[in-house]
Amino acid sequence: MKTLKKMLAFTLVLVLVVALAAPSHAISEKKDVYTLNFYHIFADEAAGGHESLWINKAIEEVEKQTDGHIIINCVPGGVMGSEEELIPQVFAGTLDMSLSGPSVWGTVGKIDAIGWSELPYVVTNYSEMNALGEVLPDLTNKQLEEANIDLYCLGAMSQGIRCLLTTEKYKVESVADCKGLRIRVPQSEVYMKTVEAWGCAPTVMSSSQVPTSLANGTIEGFESDPASITARGQQDFFHWYIETYHIASLNLLMINKTNLMSIPEEYRQILIDVFKDYSVQQCYDRVGANEAELEKIKEAGVEVITPTPEALAEFIAADKAYQDQKVAEWGVEDIVAEALEYVAANAK
Repeated sequence: MKTLKKMLAFTLVLVLVVALAAPSHAISEKKDVYTLNFYHIFADEAAGGHESLWINKAIEEVEKQTDGHIIINCVPGGVMGSEEELIPQVFAGTLDMSLSGPSVWGTVGKIDAIGWSELPYVVTNYSEMNALGEVLPDLTNKQLEEANIDLYCLGAMSQGIRCLLTTEKYKVESVADCKGLRIRVPQSEVYMKTVEAWGCAPTVMSSSQVPTSLANGTIEGFESDPASITARGQQDFFHWYIETYHIASLNLLMINKTNLMSIPEEYRQILIDVFKDYSVQQCYDRVGANEAELEKIKEAGVEVITPTPEALAEFIAADKAYQDQKVAEWGVEDIVAEALEYVAANAK
């Protein structure tokens, strides 16, 4: 009997020693871990994906600050599906998080008004774009709340500002030079109307068709951002890079709001703060990254044209009527005014 009591006592001491030696959060890790699934179409960090680089930094910081209570399972590169497949799942709550353009979120959620930041010439340079990226999540959340949409915007990530690209025969220095040019655009009213206002003939096709279509004369040019051009190897198929800076591509990082609110406030706030901060950092870092991509483009023999201030003003003026029309149609006059006020005060 005494031997049994000694064994029980020894076992109890051993259990206490092990418990004290274990990490303080070991038990809570088993009980209170919140795993979020985050799938998106942007390139993996290993493949040079700038968005993924900063997403991974944010994920690591969230896990660190929450002491492992939030784990984010991120799968990039469209492995888990296209935007058209992933975005509806976030609305439904079967997928927690994704990253996509404002117009994609707007189309799927039938709230086109959140696509206002993708209209032509809302901003006209990277300084203004970065300032817009700082305030865009808050403005988007205001719109989502008013529309009773079950999403929360954690951040806005920069893909860069889009420019016009043409073959050697078609040098563009002003709006007048655009007349009749067949320009490839994606299946989007905004992109079609943007180049149409310059006098171009918008031609809808997939990005994979661009090289062949440039070579055989089906199109004379297309429009894109530096990172997308180099990622697709398109720099060998055009000659002129015209800095029209017509559309700022700020992709929205969204999370299903019901799923977000199911996380305890302490951890939830860390998630919100970290992704907002790292998204802003990504926007600023994107400027240098795109400069490096532009150097790669120039190494392929592409020549850069910077329109004069007067010529750029012509491009902006040509698109003003369409921008005004959509802002009024969507009823976002106050949102846009608030955004532009912030940009004017904070662009640097």
